[in-house]
Amino acid sequence: MPFLSESLHAYAQSRLDARRELLAPLAHEIDAALAGLSDRSEQTLLKLYLGTLPLTDVFDNDLDLLVSFARQARELRATSPWCKDVPERVFVHYVACPRVNNEPLTDAWPVFRAALAERVAGLDADRAILETNYWCAETATYQASDGRTLGPLGVLASGDGRCGEESTYLVTALRSIGIPARQIYTPWWAHCDDNHAWVEAYADGTWYYLGACEPEEALDRGWFTAASGRAMLVHTRLFGDFGCDFEGDRHLLSREGNQVIVNLTGAYAPTTLLTVTVRDTAGAAVEGASVRLRLVNEASWRDIAHLTSSADGTAEIVVGKGTLRVVATTADGMAEQIIDTTTDDRIELTLGETVTGDTAWTDFDVHAPADHPAPCGHLTPEQAELGRARKREADRMRTERVSGNVERAREIARSCGHADDGCLAFFEQAFANADEVARFLSVDDGADRAALLGTLTSKDFRDLSADVLEDHLTGARAVHDDALAYIAREGVTDPELAEQLYVDYVLCPRAHFEHMFPYRAFIRSFFSAEAVSGFIADPLNVWTYICDHMSFDSVEHVKKHVGSPRGALLSGQASAVTRRALFVAICRTFGIPARINHIDAGIEYFAHGEFVPVEHAEKGTNVAFSSDADPAPGYFQTWSVARYLRFTAVSGQGAQGFKVLDYWNKAQFVDGVCHLRMPYGEYRLTTAVRLPNGDVQASERAFEVVEGGNDEPIELKLREPDVSQMLADIALDPFQAVDGAGAPFDPATIALAHGEDVHPVIVAFLEPGMEPTEHLLNEMREQTDRLSAAQVPVVLVVRDAEALADPTLARTLPELTNVTVAYDDFSELPERLARRMFANPEKLPLSLLAVANGDGSLTGRYAVGGYNVGSVDLMLKLIALEH
Repeated sequence: MPFLSESLHAYAQSRLDARRELLAPLAHEIDAALAGLSDRSEQTLLKLYLGTLPLTDVFDNDLDLLVSFARQARELRATSPWCKDVPERVFVHYVACPRVNNEPLTDAWPVFRAALAERVAGLDADRAILETNYWCAETATYQASDGRTLGPLGVLASGDGRCGEESTYLVTALRSIGIPARQIYTPWWAHCDDNHAWVEAYADGTWYYLGACEPEEALDRGWFTAASGRAMLVHTRLFGDFGCDFEGDRHLLSREGNQVIVNLTGAYAPTTLLTVTVRDTAGAAVEGASVRLRLVNEASWRDIAHLTSSADGTAEIVVGKGTLRVVATTADGMAEQIIDTTTDDRIELTLGETVTGDTAWTDFDVHAPADHPAPCGHLTPEQAELGRARKREADRMRTERVSGNVERAREIARSCGHADDGCLAFFEQAFANADEVARFLSVDDGADRAALLGTLTSKDFRDLSADVLEDHLTGARAVHDDALAYIAREGVTDPELAEQLYVDYVLCPRAHFEHMFPYRAFIRSFFSAEAVSGFIADPLNVWTYICDHMSFDSVEHVKKHVGSPRGALLSGQASAVTRRALFVAICRTFGIPARINHIDAGIEYFAHGEFVPVEHAEKGTNVAFSSDADPAPGYFQTWSVARYLRFTAVSGQGAQGFKVLDYWNKAQFVDGVCHLRMPYGEYRLTTAVRLPNGDVQASERAFEVVEGGNDEPIELKLREPDVSQMLADIALDPFQAVDGAGAPFDPATIALAHGEDVHPVIVAFLEPGMEPTEHLLNEMREQTDRLSAAQVPVVLVVRDAEALADPTLARTLPELTNVTVAYDDFSELPERLARRMFANPEKLPLSLLAVANGDGSLTGRYAVGGYNVGSVDLMLKLIALEH
């Protein structure tokens, strides 16, 4: 029986043939790679990669990498007990595909397979999935970081990653042993800020979900079970459309550049089929309009889906039940409307002129989907305890491994003379990748080596390559004097400032959050001396060259994936984000300081003593915003600003709309006023107050930044919810701590012994000695009479008896009536409760108000992670509402 069907052979050939013209610069290398494979199935898999992966993958990587994937995928199809009998479409998309999301493409499969092969040998599919996840937990855990996606080998080297990196890590591990797996993603939550990614794995004909590096003893479980049941959109991505029925599954499948988006929302949450119809002012259907679905997250409108209207002007999608802003645009028109898909499943938009909005504040309520946990696998008490024990052991193993890597990195630093200088931190941040840091620093004693490393992010050290850095250093050294001469020509006479500009914006190999590639030697050889002289004389000539010589076929690229400068110049293809990175790369290669502005991701070059925007040669002014709120409003917490721009949609068509600006850590209030430098143009200001049930009370107004205007501060309007709107209604799973004698302790039992009609209980997980807990305890002591009158028992949970020696806790306990001290190791219970109540799981104390029902179950009414001023007062007011 052949490994691959004739239909797949034909599909791969047709996709490669369709790309022949685009791949022409690599024709010789491609023919040689195909000729080097004697097995027809391996040839077909290589053709599949060449014809379907993002074009950047083909031009940015050595073809030997794709050949390796083809050989390994063919072997897995032939030998893996979990792979050889799965449907071919599942094999193609979820085993053979080298790419998971937007991680750097590396040959990680052999490393993972070597670590896992013996461990999972002989296991059935579901047990092999669980064991693979235990291994992932033994080697990596969650850690927030910047927006670049670290590859699986980088996560292995450092022992941690974001949820997107953890899920890529687990998917890679599963695919390496032949288990079909895919990354599942909700672009933005509707009920709380942030987003999330997890994993689905395929066993015995069924897809099961699990949290990456968060193992349990059963599938279809994860802390996000409740959250995913409230999602507005859940999807996975395919790199190729083999076996996709776009006509029959129009509401579940959509194209987004090179990717196919597979809508899986219905597997997790209640849904509705939303139909959007786009018409022009004459009532005619508009084909090819960009349709974006947006929701409120981080006090701003965030895109969760991009659709394109069909010939009849419609676009369909399955979404959750909550509030969305639907925006339809073309290059010439725009229309939008806020709807609630709980009640509305059809919307018609008529394109008109640009919609800017009212300069007066407009209030609107944003409704999150109701609480509805996704289907969940069952654990027996014995399985739960076994899982906790194995997770503790995995944490111990990982901690020892990471500590060992850090100590080894220090030894490497000592061995090459960097134990006592500023370079030691570079080794420590590299973890298991410290050898590459040593290799780079050991070439010569140039101070610019440490200077270059000082421009990198902490994450960069985990997967940097000494060879890549050497290309950048050699290229920068070659133009050092030219760069200083350019900087002096542009008005900088201070030598220290000039040198710092050189380091930050010429020597630095990073422009934004793109993956690092070597490009300087190639770029120097690519351009003529005459072209280079023109670039230096006027850096806008670099942008003119890019615009004149770079084309863009949207179906060949991933929207946000930045290709390498070398690949862009070779292929003549570059997306908008790749063009911007290419501009910076060319400028820096020839000694012109350039950067990507992190506020709006626009490109700039240094001229006349300042950085000048390239795409929009625009002027601006300072704009003031005011607020008397205490604490001051946080950007991306309670407010944000979006600017009206024209852009290219993922379909490749012209579009327009409002793009949120990133003033994170830049929008600081001093004496109630925040000043921001903003270009002239039209803007929208959004404020948002998140309620405990996930809803948002939002306000919005338009404003314009004009020359000579904007003297008066714009006062932020933050709505104040009514106390009744703070009540949640969330069923809690039973939970226990232990009392001082070590006996199980059930808060529901305590609650049922108090009150008449309502049986409330306050449970607080404390971190004695830390300021947030100190504030909470002080407030409890101040409210002791009201707590007693409300007949509410208080359960204070600490890790051990030593916590009782804390002075604030010791002062508080005697003053409270109906108080019980309980104990828990905090290994999972506070986080589990916080996530169930949609509170911040990373902050203590966790304060929870619940009411006990007659059957002994608990219903969560309110929870907050960390200390919020007046939280005890609020809980007392909420208790009063129950009567």
